[in-house]
Amino acid sequence: MDGPVTDVAGNLLFCADGSTWAVWRVQPHESARSTGRQLKELYDRTVTLMKSLRGEVLIASLCEQVQPHAIVRRCLDGVDLDANPHWAETVHNAWDQLDSLDVLGRSYWIAKPLSGHGWKESAQSLLRTTAAALGEQLGLPSRPATPAAIESGRERARVAGQELGGAVPLRPATEAEVLWWLCRAPVRGVNEPQLERSSVLHNSGLTLRRGNSRAQLAVARSCVFDEGGRTDRRGWAPLEMLSRRFLKCVTPSDDGSVASYQAYLLLAEMPRAFTFPGHEILARLAEIGFGVDYALRITAHTNEDARAANRRRTRDLMGQDEEHAGDAAGVPADVVSAQEEIQHKNARLGASSTEIELEVGVLACVWGTTPREADTKAKALRQAFLGGEYRWERPLGGQRQLYQAMLPGSSTPMVVRECSQNLLASDCAMLLPVSATDFGDPAGALFGLTLDGGAIAPFLLDPTYGPTHDSSGGIAVIGELGAGKSVILKNVAAVVRLMLDGRVIVIDRTRSREWEPVAAALPGESQVVDIVDPTLDGSDASRLQHSCDPLRVFRSTSKSSTGIAETFFAAWLDLESNSAERDALGRGLDAVSGKPDASSNRLVDTLRVHGKRDPAAGALADRLERLRRDPITRPVFDDDLEPVDLLGADMVVFCTNEIPLPTALETVNERMAARIPPRKLFGRAFHLLIAAIAKEICFTTDRWGEFICDEAYNVTGTPEGQQIALEFVRDGRKHAADAAFGSHAPRDLGDDVLRGLIAVRFLGRHRDEGLARSGLAWLGADPGDARYLDVVTKELSPLAPGGGEAERRARAGEFLVRDHSGRVGKVKVTTQPYRTLPEAVLTTPAILRGPH
Repeated sequence: MDGPVTDVAGNLLFCADGSTWAVWRVQPHESARSTGRQLKELYDRTVTLMKSLRGEVLIASLCEQVQPHAIVRRCLDGVDLDANPHWAETVHNAWDQLDSLDVLGRSYWIAKPLSGHGWKESAQSLLRTTAAALGEQLGLPSRPATPAAIESGRERARVAGQELGGAVPLRPATEAEVLWWLCRAPVRGVNEPQLERSSVLHNSGLTLRRGNSRAQLAVARSCVFDEGGRTDRRGWAPLEMLSRRFLKCVTPSDDGSVASYQAYLLLAEMPRAFTFPGHEILARLAEIGFGVDYALRITAHTNEDARAANRRRTRDLMGQDEEHAGDAAGVPADVVSAQEEIQHKNARLGASSTEIELEVGVLACVWGTTPREADTKAKALRQAFLGGEYRWERPLGGQRQLYQAMLPGSSTPMVVRECSQNLLASDCAMLLPVSATDFGDPAGALFGLTLDGGAIAPFLLDPTYGPTHDSSGGIAVIGELGAGKSVILKNVAAVVRLMLDGRVIVIDRTRSREWEPVAAALPGESQVVDIVDPTLDGSDASRLQHSCDPLRVFRSTSKSSTGIAETFFAAWLDLESNSAERDALGRGLDAVSGKPDASSNRLVDTLRVHGKRDPAAGALADRLERLRRDPITRPVFDDDLEPVDLLGADMVVFCTNEIPLPTALETVNERMAARIPPRKLFGRAFHLLIAAIAKEICFTTDRWGEFICDEAYNVTGTPEGQQIALEFVRDGRKHAADAAFGSHAPRDLGDDVLRGLIAVRFLGRHRDEGLARSGLAWLGADPGDARYLDVVTKELSPLAPGGGEAERRARAGEFLVRDHSGRVGKVKVTTQPYRTLPEAVLTTPAILRGPH
């Protein structure tokens, strides 16, 4: 059966009935998953869009079958594979994973017929209609649109686009995009063309030229439509056909033919009263768990026409009072409710001259490769809305008409008009027919899979995207114990090493040294630096191999005497900035720094000499002499250990588990702060020293540097450490560096400035409502929104899902994520598929039960 479109030119469609349609791509900024102010902005924009509609309009939301090679191209964009062969291997393995997934995207479209101006264009339209009808009877091919008709259509489309594009961003669709819409419809889910984002035609790679569109239309028009699938089996009983409410689309191909089974539904009933938020049913369609196309067939009526029509309806409804006057039961409740509804609508139309009435038909389409698959999805869609006052119907015998109703180029069929709803523009906007679905970075690593938007979509992460686009960087992960924070940070490290060939510095406070196997699994040279000898429990074999003495690590005089070394010793010894001991320390560092034999032991000797004439220097020497006898200070005072090589390793892991740290109470209580043991002061100062080493490594080379701070409060808990973390986030983009943090609550990330500048934010499971609310507020979502609260407390990587242990493992790694652009989505993070890395990142301990 031939379609109504006879020719395509740019975003214009010329139809057999003489009409000309224009098509636009809609590109909204806000997402339906947003809450609070962002959701209100999306609603306000949608209201403005609905009030700007005139005449007949088609709004459609279409799923896009994303091919693995399209995702792989984005992962490889801008990466020199000759210099980064490990990334080529990783992406190749990711391609194998994508082949087993049904990855979907979502796009939004507006199409409308362009009204003619004057008798001349009307006459030309009539002539085209007559010629098309006559040509079809005689078997003649349709004639292409004339240059004059195309130019006239472009001018009318420009005017119509200006009327529509004031609220929601839109642009004219390209000819390739329009053809994708028309050519995809009969092959949904089986052999879909790729939606190309440039000016080439699908996957051919050829620049689209005038006339190619007619060849594509010829293929699309050669499809065979079999309502109910009568060709599948002969001898169907008449009553058995009543249950086969789907459309079988058969399309010719090189291998014979392909069949797509498509089930169409109409929204037959809606609530009489709308509230917002709460009635964003079209956004719910996009999150139902499988691909769903939906469309709104809208006929707009002006305020004056709507008020006149409502006055007639009011008279009819009020006349029913007299009909039921003699009935002892009185006027039926549904009549009273309808009277109140129409009066309320009249009041709203009268109160706002910009308010209009829309006759809205809502359609949905699901599909499958078999009739059973399409039928199952259609039933699941209906079941999903039974809890509300929405009823979806699958009309028998109208599936072919609904197929055509979801395409531009034909008028609204009667089967849609019979189920249309009369809604005011501000009520129709509550359905949120368009919202942002793009999520993540345009290029980068395949970091996870987005679980919003109608099934699965890729989530790409590029740590360099923010800093290289004049924006703040930084990554932070918040969640309860076991939510997956460390796994995400390990994947960030893997992306920096594999994709960017960057340098990574990590603080590992776990007793199991969980970052050591990660460093071994990634390519390049790595250093695992133990701050405390892990054999202090009695073992003879020492594993302490590196010195972190700031006077040996930092050879620059300026950075030793007046910077890092002085800050380290002052924090360790708890020296006030204007004290005599602080002055004595500075003089001692000035005498030692920059010398070939500079070391902390040399500093003690120098202070001992200065102590002969300076009691403060002598007191410092005595304190340091006592402290260096403690085994915990060996990485500072053991000159036999080689100092950490700032530029020799690609990845440096500082293992700090055995170092005690002050508690939060000890740091905030002035009386307890004065009694903090020297070992805890040493631990706090050493974390500050590690942050300074990380800054030196990342800020002084031309390679990308990433400072990863799991359990971030160990660094941000001190003013000095918080300042270094802030420098990474604030100034890192100037030095090709950034930082990633992990902790249990946003307040662990430091002050408001540091928390606010972090661009990419991951929020994992938090079963405690208080922690969940604080995490949502930091994410940018409404902490009082019950939907978000349920997601964080119950739906992210649930510990006791209905599917048991298998489902728990499959859903591990689910997070709410805020990307570089401030958009929020639900993501399942996946490990970078590089050799043994997937096993190396796991941190869940294996517990042996019983005797062993």
